Amino acid sequence: MKNMLRKKLIRDMLRAKMQFFALIALCMLSVFLFSGIDAFALITKETNHAFFRENRLAHFFINLPLADRSALSKIRAIDGVDAAQARFCMDMDVDLPGDPQLNVTAFDGEMRVNVPYILEGEPLDPSDRRGCLLQEAFARAHSFSVGDSITIKHHGMRYPFFIRGIVNSPEYISLSDGMQVDSTQYGYMLVNAQAFGEIPLTQIAVSLKDGADEHAVRTAIEHALPTAFIVDRRTHQSTAVVENNAQMFRDLSFLFPLAAYAVAALIVMTTLSRMVDNERMQIGTLRALGYSDARIRRHYLCYAIVPSAIGSFLGLFLGFYGLPAAFWDVLFGQNEYPYLIHPPVSAQSLLIAALNVFVSAAICLHTFGKSAKECTAALLRPKPPKAGERIILERITPLWRHMSFNAKMITRNLLRSKARTFMSLVGLLCCNALLIASMGLQDSVKLTLNGHYGGTLAYDVSAQLTGTVGEADAYERHLDAERIECVMETSLSLRSSSAQRTTMLTVLRDDQQLLRLGEGFKHMALSSQGAILTEKLAATLGAALGDTIACQLPASDETFEMTVVQIAANNLNQGMYLTRSAWERLRRGAYTPTSIYLLAPAQQTIEKLNTMDEVEGLDYITDQREEAFLYLNAVSMVFSILTIIALALAFVICYNMGLINFAERTREYATLKVLGYHQKEIRRLILSENLIITVLALILSVLPGAGFTDMILSLVESESMRYVSTVTPESILISSAVTFCFSILIQLLLARKVRGIDMVEALKSVE
Repeated sequence: MKNMLRKKLIRDMLRAKMQFFALIALCMLSVFLFSGIDAFALITKETNHAFFRENRLAHFFINLPLADRSALSKIRAIDGVDAAQARFCMDMDVDLPGDPQLNVTAFDGEMRVNVPYILEGEPLDPSDRRGCLLQEAFARAHSFSVGDSITIKHHGMRYPFFIRGIVNSPEYISLSDGMQVDSTQYGYMLVNAQAFGEIPLTQIAVSLKDGADEHAVRTAIEHALPTAFIVDRRTHQSTAVVENNAQMFRDLSFLFPLAAYAVAALIVMTTLSRMVDNERMQIGTLRALGYSDARIRRHYLCYAIVPSAIGSFLGLFLGFYGLPAAFWDVLFGQNEYPYLIHPPVSAQSLLIAALNVFVSAAICLHTFGKSAKECTAALLRPKPPKAGERIILERITPLWRHMSFNAKMITRNLLRSKARTFMSLVGLLCCNALLIASMGLQDSVKLTLNGHYGGTLAYDVSAQLTGTVGEADAYERHLDAERIECVMETSLSLRSSSAQRTTMLTVLRDDQQLLRLGEGFKHMALSSQGAILTEKLAATLGAALGDTIACQLPASDETFEMTVVQIAANNLNQGMYLTRSAWERLRRGAYTPTSIYLLAPAQQTIEKLNTMDEVEGLDYITDQREEAFLYLNAVSMVFSILTIIALALAFVICYNMGLINFAERTREYATLKVLGYHQKEIRRLILSENLIITVLALILSVLPGAGFTDMILSLVESESMRYVSTVTPESILISSAVTFCFSILIQLLLARKVRGIDMVEALKSVE
């Protein structure tokens, strides 16, 4: 008897193979997306933590006018401090064509904090004044290897070094500050401080003991060194970027995938209910043959457990191991990890897969339970059709009288089969909403970048100044451009009543025009009566207009208070702005420009800037836009993956719901054939009914799709970036067109099955 049930199960699966395949695909796609994004989050998190722990990444970077022995002693005496090391960090030119730069970090003694990971060569001896450790990407870009020499230029002096090792540093996993870094033009090098005896040490890197209270240690450092400017891991550029990546994937794994999972579960529920309900005569036959209800129940449980288990665990392992293997280099190619840690499948992913199987089994048991309540004789007869009833439109006599017979039949079918109509509507609506959201995410990234570089930044070229800098007025008088504005930038520590952040202070001309800081990328006149905070920074600090914030500049032991008088709109560069007159009233130092913004500069001006000693480099807005798109490739690629999954889900759901609808309408189609309807007429009816549901679903999906876009963007934003949530009409039209084509194409395929209807079997009914 067991063999008979096994054979029956195999025959049923082969006969309804497309529906079982759809169940497997739905379960696979729903789990695949969650487990894949969960894998990215876990790999990034575990690799970061291991690399940071094993190579002792600093918890604090303390900037001082002079990091002498007295300052080191005070830091080392603080409870919770494990190690403290003095050093300096400075960008220097390399004696190579194109004048690339290296961030040179010089350690005082053996490297005990931010210990580099040696890929080739050997660690640097503390007494080696001519040895260096070179970044892997820069070495590869210039074909350097261990034993080669490299020369650094600084203030007219040349410093030759021999490469002792090729390394990755936990401090510089990401060198990007919002742009894609060109490894041929920028990298880092680690040396001993004795190689630059004339350059003072200005930074102390501090690592903490396990379990130490970071807040308490920071407070102790501030008391011990009032002039210190402290940067923690949360505001350290590289660490913040890679930690934000891990958090972004963690947040994404609990929104879009779970929404896709919910849609798939809804369709699985409908499919299993219909499949088991259509087996009621088989259940009656098995009972008549002497099979117990328990054995029959176990048999039909296989309808749910087999496809859901295959799909769920196939999706689990393909997603967890396949998605990172296929897309890791594309998503994180700009980050430098010496190794990757692949943790085992997470408990959350296993739970999602198991939940798929459990829900499917529960649905199957519930549907079987309804059939099992009937007696065997009732089960052996076809299920009687529902009693006819007048729909609401039939009560509107003038309207109903003027409708054609086909229109009346389509309307009756839609309104009488409310459950089937509703499920078809919900399935199409959810699929199109997911498609709109996934395309809207890419629209939002493009709008944010184009808006920043084509709206917020109203200049064409930015000249970065270094070394001995002249007066701002002199630059503006002697350079030829449509408009020239000098800008001063410096680091700044801000503290509100609820948060503390290290950010960038930008001092602008009182009448500046080259930064549009108003909403909608409009010009905003800056107040000289207080501080102007960017919108995202104000939200992070919990500061509103009229609030007072405490400010501290580097190398200063005094704090000063500023009132927030304006909120600026800047999506990519968060910080605080002051006018020049407001800065000068503070009496915190001279106004020393660090950049020059130029609008439509003359060619001779560009040539002149390139020859000026104090000009470190020129940045062109067009180049920055392209680099920013490359840098945000990870986010865009994630959204592209979501689009592909949404497309696959839309196709499977449309096909599966089409199969269910056709199976339930077989008797009606057979009746129409008996009444003389031709194949084309029946197909026209099928398409017309489906067209109404599809168009309604597409209309209703626009608002949920836009809302879903906004929810996802709010999760993936970092403290330094704010996305402009938008869904373009083109994306809505494209998403709707794709869903519409899927729906119509599948209905055309299913309409061909009308020819194969068994008229005798289909027209059986209760006598």
